[in-house]
Amino acid sequence: MPHAYVDGSYNVSTKRFGYGIVLFTDAYNADGTPQEIRMSKAFSHDELAEMRNVAGEIMGAAQAMKTAKALGLKELTIYHDYEGIAKWCTGEWKTKKEWTKKYKAFYDEISQDITVTFQKVEAHSGNQYNDIADKLAKEAVGNK
Repeated sequence: MPHAYVDGSYNVSTKRFGYGIVLFTDAYNADGTPQEIRMSKAFSHDELAEMRNVAGEIMGAAQAMKTAKALGLKELTIYHDYEGIAKWCTGEWKTKKEWTKKYKAFYDEISQDITVTFQKVEAHSGNQYNDIADKLAKEAVGNK
């Protein structure tokens, strides 16, 4: 089943936030290994930067969903270490800030085309792909 590991990071000195994603499609390489796509991106946005790394987490989860849809996938499991990524979408947490409201609205719209499930993983627990997503997010914003 297609799945993605997402993580976010924030650089205090530059006030930039970003994400790292490791996405596995339902396709396989010639050697039989699952097709893997790695993505990262940093952003500068004063209002969103107030959310620090959570802004990166939100942007990463949204990008994973967009990419899965663009690839024609019908389902995606998102592995995340920040619980809001799932709980804002499922309604377990109230969306109080403008950007959490936008994230929930985005999820509601895209989930009409793709079934998204969420799986919480512990941060910095040795999960290989969560660690890679974390590293990609940190590199994107200039953190070591």
